[in-house]
Amino acid sequence: MVPSANDVGAQGPAEALLYAENVSKRFPGVQALLDIDLTLNRGEVHALVGQNGAGKSTLVKCISGVYPPDGGRITFDGREITTYSPKHAYDLGIAVVHQRPQLLPWLSVTENVMLGQLPARKGLVIDRRKANELTRDLLARLRLEIDPEVPVARLSAPERQQVAIAKALYRQAKLLILDEPTAALDAQRSARLFALIDDLAQQGVGVLYVSHHLEEVFRLADRVTVLRDGRLVATQPTAQLSQDEVVTLMAGHRIAESSLAGSATVAGEAAPALEFCQLETDVLHGVDFVVHQGEVVGVSGLIGAGGHDIARVLFGLDRPTAGRVALNGTTYQPHGPKQAIAQGVFLVPEDPAQDGLVPVLSVAQNVTLVSLKAITRRGVLSLRREREVADRYVGELSIATSSVHTAVRNLSGGNQQKVLLAKSLTSKAAVLVLEEPTQGVDVHAKAEIHRIVRDLASRGKAVMVVSTDIRDLLQFVDRIVALRAGRVVADLPARSTTYAQILDLTVGSVAVPGS
Repeated sequence: MVPSANDVGAQGPAEALLYAENVSKRFPGVQALLDIDLTLNRGEVHALVGQNGAGKSTLVKCISGVYPPDGGRITFDGREITTYSPKHAYDLGIAVVHQRPQLLPWLSVTENVMLGQLPARKGLVIDRRKANELTRDLLARLRLEIDPEVPVARLSAPERQQVAIAKALYRQAKLLILDEPTAALDAQRSARLFALIDDLAQQGVGVLYVSHHLEEVFRLADRVTVLRDGRLVATQPTAQLSQDEVVTLMAGHRIAESSLAGSATVAGEAAPALEFCQLETDVLHGVDFVVHQGEVVGVSGLIGAGGHDIARVLFGLDRPTAGRVALNGTTYQPHGPKQAIAQGVFLVPEDPAQDGLVPVLSVAQNVTLVSLKAITRRGVLSLRREREVADRYVGELSIATSSVHTAVRNLSGGNQQKVLLAKSLTSKAAVLVLEEPTQGVDVHAKAEIHRIVRDLASRGKAVMVVSTDIRDLLQFVDRIVALRAGRVVADLPARSTTYAQILDLTVGSVAVPGS
């Protein structure tokens, strides 16, 4: 039986670090939260889960002062919050580390960590030596190997996240809210983050862990709160739940696992759409593999292994130093995204809101942006035709939106991904390159994206999926190309391959050819 009762935890509201009672928030036309209760204790790791649009982000924004709730109250560290602003919440000791940390890239690690609180000599001149020493000590305590003097712009995504956590702890945060913290991390870096969270909890820091990765929730969290459609479904100790029960609570029904579609003989029956022949860049070394028409090929490896570099070459963002790429048997050398799209190659980037969509434009405007000629008559844009095209793809891809005139920025991450897929379809692309297509989306949206990709392949399109999520790839691709240090270490059929095999190839003891 699936538990559904709300459990307020071992400590009562008065002793809890955070206590949200009957919190509600409404936006025009949408009840985002309704009577939400949440208790988080000192030293507790508390997971917050739910499908995209369940209300997680709105609740986090109420707790962190971005939105004042319309109803209910929030008590933190024994005091009811009456002033709602991010600065006030931060001053109280509530810190949010977003999926993409909000740091100033042109400043150093030290300057970001101590922003507004840099030590000064006689209160006038910044004491940079002391500042760097304090930051170095803080990073060492957190077991982070980062140079405090390096500009944040030169750091990797995982390192930026670590700096954001250090910044929060420098300000003595009592509650750390982590939003999809492993979205850009490989297995090794994720393990380091988990160890850090364990340490912080032992030190009495409360952690609200927002994630779609249930294996992480069950590894870290003492309790889990499930939201659905802006309402509280359950709060239970993780020890009393299974992952299947949590998925059922999130969806309101059981979600069937994605089936491994695709034919084992597709490669032998279909013509090559993409061929990589001894491809070389600063990162890639002798990359060789083929993607056939009607095939879904996953490309996986650690961050920096070369998958995203292959995608950049295909979209004309980088030029190879040697080797050759062939598109339908002809040498392919695009000089930029416009040429790539014109030749039938479309990239769905890792961060659609930043790199692939125009957030302030509507769903309809984004969907048709690369195919304006098709909806233009004698130089005049047909709004009727624009709406018809958008309506078609909203229905076909099950995009959850109240209207095709809704601004894309108001959609969930999973639905933004679908809008970008719709945009690729209006471009008539024969080859689709998807970067981390299910990163940060809930289990339902993930299953939908799997279905859409398989459907595209069934129509004869060649699809290359670049992802560090091996388990996700194994659910819907035909083959997996494993990369390590810019080299292909294996090209294996997904049906007869395991997660452990791919992981061992990408990070394990298997020798890299040519290294």
